[in-house]
Amino acid sequence: MRIRTLLGAVMAAALAACASTDRPAPIPDADIENVRTHVNYLADDALAGRETGTPGYRAAADYVAAQFRAMGLQPAGSDGYMQPVPFRRASWNSVEPTLMLQGRDGDIAFEFGEDFIASPPTLSEDTATTAGLVFVGFGIEAPDYGVDDYADLDVNGKIVVILSGRPQKMPSEVGAHYASTRTKRETAARHGAVGTILLNTPQREKRWPFRRSVEHLHDDNLDWVREDGIPGGAIPGLHPGVMLDMAAGRQLFMGAERSLDTIFTEAENGLVPAGFTLPYSASLTSGAVHEEITSPNVVAMLPGSDPELKDEYVIFSAHLDHIGIDEQGEGDRINNGAQDNAAGIAVMLETARLFLASGVPPRRSLLFVAVTGEEKGLLGSDYFAHYPTVPAQSIVGNINLDMPMLLYPFRDIIAFGAEHSSLGQTAARAAARTGLKLSPDPMPEQVIFVRSDHYNFVRQGIPAIYLITGREAVNPEIDGTAMQNRFLQERYHRPADEADEQISYPAAKQFTEVNYAIAREVADADAKPAWNAGDFFGDLFAGE
Repeated sequence: MRIRTLLGAVMAAALAACASTDRPAPIPDADIENVRTHVNYLADDALAGRETGTPGYRAAADYVAAQFRAMGLQPAGSDGYMQPVPFRRASWNSVEPTLMLQGRDGDIAFEFGEDFIASPPTLSEDTATTAGLVFVGFGIEAPDYGVDDYADLDVNGKIVVILSGRPQKMPSEVGAHYASTRTKRETAARHGAVGTILLNTPQREKRWPFRRSVEHLHDDNLDWVREDGIPGGAIPGLHPGVMLDMAAGRQLFMGAERSLDTIFTEAENGLVPAGFTLPYSASLTSGAVHEEITSPNVVAMLPGSDPELKDEYVIFSAHLDHIGIDEQGEGDRINNGAQDNAAGIAVMLETARLFLASGVPPRRSLLFVAVTGEEKGLLGSDYFAHYPTVPAQSIVGNINLDMPMLLYPFRDIIAFGAEHSSLGQTAARAAARTGLKLSPDPMPEQVIFVRSDHYNFVRQGIPAIYLITGREAVNPEIDGTAMQNRFLQERYHRPADEADEQISYPAAKQFTEVNYAIAREVADADAKPAWNAGDFFGDLFAGE
C-alpha cells in the first residue's frame, strides 16, 4: 500500500508538472468500443429518429445524462443535467394562408402551394396585413461591402419585396450572413416594414427548386419561446412572410419601371439591382394552431482547476436530435441519424471521458452541451446561447461537432471558421500533434460556417469552430471526396444513415483524439480564444 501510494503521488506530481508547463499533456487513447456503444444506442430504431419533442428524443437525452452522471461530470442544466427548452409548434389551421395582389386593373389571388409558400406563424394564431409594395433588391444593408439596398427608399408601413440570395461581389461567408432570411427580415423591420415577400430566383431554383419546397408545404413550424412569451425567431409587427415562385413574382413587376427578368439579368451580370416602388399593394393573411411543448438540451460540466481561469468556460456542442420517421413510403422509414448526429454525440462523450482519464483537470471549465432542435433550425443552441446556464460573459469559445463523416481513417481535418479566430491556429497545432493536418474548407460555396449550431455562439460574439474529418484518406485507394459525396447523396437525411458498416470506428478514434487535443489547448492556454483582427464576424458580433 505504501509503495502504491507513493507511486500515485509521484504520478500525480508528474501530471501536474505537465499541466503547469508549456509542454502539452499526453493525449489518452480513445476507446472505439465506447463510441460504438453510444452510436448503436442513439441510432437504434427504438428511438424512432430522435425527433425534437418526441419520446425517442427524450430517451436519447436521458441516455446522454446517464453517461454524464456515470463519468462523474457535474450537472449544469437548469434542472439537473437537463435544460428544458420551451417550444411553440404551429400547425396550419383549416384555413390556408392567402396572398392577394391589388392594382389598378383589379385583384389577383395567388394559390398557396402553387404560386407561393409560407410557414405557419408562431407569434399569433391569426395574422393579416395590407400595404403597398416596395422592391428592395436583395434586401441587404452592408455599405462597407458596397451594398445598401434601403438607401433612398421609404419602406415604413410597407411590404418589402426581396430577391433571395446575395450580390455576386459579396464574400461568400459575409454574403451568407446577409443573405439569410433571418437577417433580411431583421433589416426590413428595422426600416419599418410590416411584411416581406421573398422572390425565388434562377440561382436559387438551380440549388433548391421551388417544387422541393412545396413538398414541405404542410410541415409544422417550431420555434423556442422567450421568457416574455415571444418566439425566438419572431419579429413583432412584421408579418411572417411568404416566398413567391418566379412566375408569380413576375406579376408584381407588371407595369413597373423594370421587369423582374431585367432584374434577374442585372443580378446575373454582377450588378446590384436598385429598388423602387411597385404599382401594387398586397394583402397577406395567415392562421395556425399552437401547441406548447418542451424538449431538453443536456448539459454537464467538468470544473476547471486554475483559480483564475476556472470561471471561464469552453463549450463542446453537438446536436442530439434528428428528423424522425418519414410520413410516407414503404419499408424502413426511420431516419436513424447515425452520422447525423449520433456520431457527433458519441465523440463528445468520449472526449469528455478522455479528460477524466488523463488525470489532469483542465485549467478552464468545460461544458458539454447536447442540443435539441438543430434539424428544426438550430433552435436548441440558439436557446442556450440566449439563456446559458453559466454567465454569458464567461463563455470563451465553442467547438462544435455535427455529422463528423466517420467514413474512413483520414490524414486531415477541416475546421469551418478556422480563418476567423485564434481557434484556427489551435486546430492546426492539435492536428499536428495527432499526426494530421488542417486542410482549408473544400466547399466554401456551401458556407458551412453559418449553417450549424456553432453559429448561434458566434452571434453572441464567441469564437467558434466546427470540425469534420478531411477528405484525404489513409488508404490511397479511397477517394475521400467521392465517399463523402456518396454519403450525402445516398444516406444523408435518409433511413440509410444507420449504425452499420458505413461508420469507421478507427476514424472515430482519430477524430476523438484530435478534438481532445484542441479542447485541451483551449482549456489550458493562458489566453482565451480571440477573433482575428478585422474579422467581419468578430467586429459585427463582439465589437472588437
